[in-house]
Amino acid sequence: MLNTNHEVCDVKTVHLYNESYSQSYRDYDNEFVNTPYYTTFVPLLKELTLSFNRPIKVLDLGCGTGRYFHALQNTVELTGIDIAAPMLNLAVHPLKEEEVNIPVINLIEGSAFEHDFAGEQFDFIYSIGVLGEHAPFTADMCDKLYTLLTDEGMLMFTVVDIDERKNLKRRLAETAYPLLPEKIKHILDKRWETNYMTYKQLDNMMRGSRFDNYNIERISLTSRVWTGAHLRCIANKYDTISRPFFE
Repeated sequence: MLNTNHEVCDVKTVHLYNESYSQSYRDYDNEFVNTPYYTTFVPLLKELTLSFNRPIKVLDLGCGTGRYFHALQNTVELTGIDIAAPMLNLAVHPLKEEEVNIPVINLIEGSAFEHDFAGEQFDFIYSIGVLGEHAPFTADMCDKLYTLLTDEGMLMFTVVDIDERKNLKRRLAETAYPLLPEKIKHILDKRWETNYMTYKQLDNMMRGSRFDNYNIERISLTSRVWTGAHLRCIANKYDTISRPFFE
């Protein structure tokens, strides 16, 4: 069952990403460049930001140590928000810092759910390995991201594909679920509560959102620290003139 309580997740994330763990995470950045994640998402971020063909403002939601900053093109201003202060401290000198060509970088400590951006908008928003993983991807967050985008803006994010992580026992239990007593269902609901999502859940979320179009792709990647699949979603917000052509 989908978790919708971001506050609990925020507390867990702050506790997990202490100074020691954050430094280990930053040290892994040097190994990260040789993983399928790097070769998948860095070229994608370059492609998406180059597609604007104009200077853009970018928001990195859950920026961590800034491992993707160097991939951003056409970017005149980048805002990175993360709830863990030790991670932000390391983002001051991100991976491949010499390749980061962004005049203005703002780093914000705080929860993306709670932070008030005071009407600021961004042309491109991305979040990799955060929503649907460390934090829930809720309808409210989806709506907030839409509001944070400019007209003609674009969102790219990932969530963990939970279907890829279900063993045979879990699949059998889900098949039998409709026949189980309510008490057992309640126990399973609590046990299965997660931020991870199925393709269908994410598709339903995006279909019910205000985004004008979206595309979801399942990506299976493996590294020393992760085995499984993510769902990568790219969504667009069009202006009032363009919108009728995409309806």
